[in-house]
Amino acid sequence: MAESSDKLICSICLNDFKQPKLIDCQHTFCFTCLEDYIKRVSTCNRFPCPLCRQFVKVPEGGVGEFPASTDRGEMLICINGIPPCDVCKTGVKSKFRCQDCRKHLCSSCKDTHDSFKGCRNHVVVNIDSVTVNPSSDQRSKDRCTNHQGREARCYCKDCSIAVCSDCFVTNHSSHKFIDLKDEGIVNQFREELESLKGGLGDRICEFKKYCESIEIVITDINNSAKTSCETVDKQVEQTCCEIKDLGKELKGQIEKSRAEETEKLLQILGEMKTAIGDLKTSVKCSANVLTDKSVVQVINRIPRVQEDKEESCLRKLDMPDVKYTYFEKGVIDKTILLKQLGAVEILETPTLTSSFNLTELERQNGNYVYGNDYSINGQAWYLGVNKLRKDNNSTLGVYLFWRMVNNTKCTVHFEFTLFNTTGANKVHSNTSSAYSQQWPAWGVGMLIDWNMLADKQNGFLDQNNNFRIKATVKVTKVEFC
Repeated sequence: MAESSDKLICSICLNDFKQPKLIDCQHTFCFTCLEDYIKRVSTCNRFPCPLCRQFVKVPEGGVGEFPASTDRGEMLICINGIPPCDVCKTGVKSKFRCQDCRKHLCSSCKDTHDSFKGCRNHVVVNIDSVTVNPSSDQRSKDRCTNHQGREARCYCKDCSIAVCSDCFVTNHSSHKFIDLKDEGIVNQFREELESLKGGLGDRICEFKKYCESIEIVITDINNSAKTSCETVDKQVEQTCCEIKDLGKELKGQIEKSRAEETEKLLQILGEMKTAIGDLKTSVKCSANVLTDKSVVQVINRIPRVQEDKEESCLRKLDMPDVKYTYFEKGVIDKTILLKQLGAVEILETPTLTSSFNLTELERQNGNYVYGNDYSINGQAWYLGVNKLRKDNNSTLGVYLFWRMVNNTKCTVHFEFTLFNTTGANKVHSNTSSAYSQQWPAWGVGMLIDWNMLADKQNGFLDQNNNFRIKATVKVTKVEFC
């Protein structure tokens, strides 16, 4: 830990000091670290030192009014938690601190201090009660806000401060209070904070799952854009150099759509990760408070945790609408190069396309011929076709297959489209299905009559007897069984 090391690092951020500030108990922290800490834990313009738990008053001008600590020896003393005597200036370690004079005293100077008439009523405490001592109960006990040497007896709810019995009778007797010696009430507050902390932990899990969903969608968008760009490249290579510039323009549309959608999701992802970080900080701070014996810290922490929980519950976790890119190839014709190169489609769902050969399919005698895998929502999908015979008729069957991960099932909506090389008379079928572990495939057995598909005059086959099937796939639900 920083407080027990000779390395000059801030005990809050555990990094080198930046604009070090020396507070009243002679401990040093970074300016920004101290400022953030005070904002989180201060009450009634006072805050407990992160190291020794001594209450320190915030200057009227804010954290910047604390003196700068630039002397290495002084900072090492502050880190190690044993400051020197402020009176004799001999460098001897102090053993006491006067809370009224705000001075550290060695044994000799304490005797001199106590002999002065004006100092007889000053509160002088042992240095162990204001320095770091993890095994000491002094750190964990609640102290009176006005009398640091006295143990707090009550917590005034009206003033939000802990006071000793004398202060309560004198200034707070008519106020609502909490008896800090009532173990039942104390345990009640601890249980309340523990419950709130657990609630934040649940929200963190929900936020993480939401972030994972966002990341999967981002991957789909990137894969979709990558596939589209690769298709553009292949089509451009089959054409001539005259249309390469047009190909770049089309890829620019794809990249622009990808960048816009990715940027939108990355912004949400960044906000969610920031929210997770804030909630983790709140949980960690609450955990630290709960391990402390101080009930005041628990009580003071509860409103902040309640606020964090309420804010987190207001955040909606609905998946945003996103758009995907898909590039539809055309038949190359130099007279209409731009049109034949193809067009970029901005679709609401991921799309996969596979080419199949009619001659090969006929040789399979009803068995499937499969296309390549595509990743959608982190899952692998691919198309399969077969020649389905029934009575004296034959049809083209088209199916969507899913490579299941462990014991999962999912629900998808999909649409099949059989491309026509003439751009007309496209045959398609809309359907949806719930995929399960027992049967991870579904489709249509009669997308088109086989004779209609095989007749080249109908425009479904190219010169090599190839035909193309497109499937748009929207995964609406994934469940783990």
